[in-house]
Amino acid sequence: MTTDRVDLHCHSTASDGRWTQHQLVSHAARIGLKALALTDHDTLAGLPTFHQAGRELGLETVSGVEISTKYTKGTMHMLGLFVEPNDSFRAFLKELADGRKIRNPQIITKLNALGLTITMAEVEREAGLSDNDAGGGAIDKSVGRPHIASVLVSKGYVRNKQEAFEKYLAKGQPAYVSRFVASPEDSIGHIHAAGGLAILAHPPYLGAADDAEMYAIVGDLKSKGLDGIEVLYSTHTAEQQALCARLAQKYDLVPSGGSDFHGEPGTTGKMIELGYGFGGSLNVPYSVLAGLKERWAARKGA
Repeated sequence: MTTDRVDLHCHSTASDGRWTQHQLVSHAARIGLKALALTDHDTLAGLPTFHQAGRELGLETVSGVEISTKYTKGTMHMLGLFVEPNDSFRAFLKELADGRKIRNPQIITKLNALGLTITMAEVEREAGLSDNDAGGGAIDKSVGRPHIASVLVSKGYVRNKQEAFEKYLAKGQPAYVSRFVASPEDSIGHIHAAGGLAILAHPPYLGAADDAEMYAIVGDLKSKGLDGIEVLYSTHTAEQQALCARLAQKYDLVPSGGSDFHGEPGTTGKMIELGYGFGGSLNVPYSVLAGLKERWAARKGA
């Protein structure tokens, strides 16, 4: 089976995904996707295996990363597509990973004080780190709140990861701890320095009060060098997708799209499928990747 679909936003076991890089590529090839981008949180660790699997199975693979940026209202994530893993970019990502390393034990301490008995060792095992090498993967592997949430689920303290965040781990909840995150401008700059395009992920997560505020936020990001915007996404409503398309047109941002696949149910409790979102509702055609490549080539040639 072949399709015209691509998926430019997914996660592997290098961060908080449930599938290995080879499993992702193998499944993408099996269901007929034409290309796949790996966008793990704050790490490039999975990319060599990901690209090797792509070469073996004849699937086009795209280097990516997802970066959490400093934002006071909702959630602002920046995708870096076509990034090259140079030393400077790795150092930047290590700084972000170190923020998680400091925060994770503090969250666990707060959870323990609330009567929820979990340990850092349990979180590291959940994330795939060995007990006798607890810090060994922390630079290359992104370990964070999703892994803590999974432990809370496995121990019966909450029904699912969404409940873990809503009751304990989200901003404003009793076990929340802030961490170092880079500004949007710095994140965009580092992505550019690594040869990539900076794409605003899932804009509705920004929590803008209305369309006017969304336009103001995205316009400001454009002035800071933003290249693109995720128009097609698993949880976008038709209205949200249309708004993102208008934002792309107004600010000359190249459209992108992806499922945000993690190999497990999303925040709604429904399973997000690679390349297809919820029940086949997502369709990111190859022309989207072609448009990104065109903008990428123009940036590299500038």
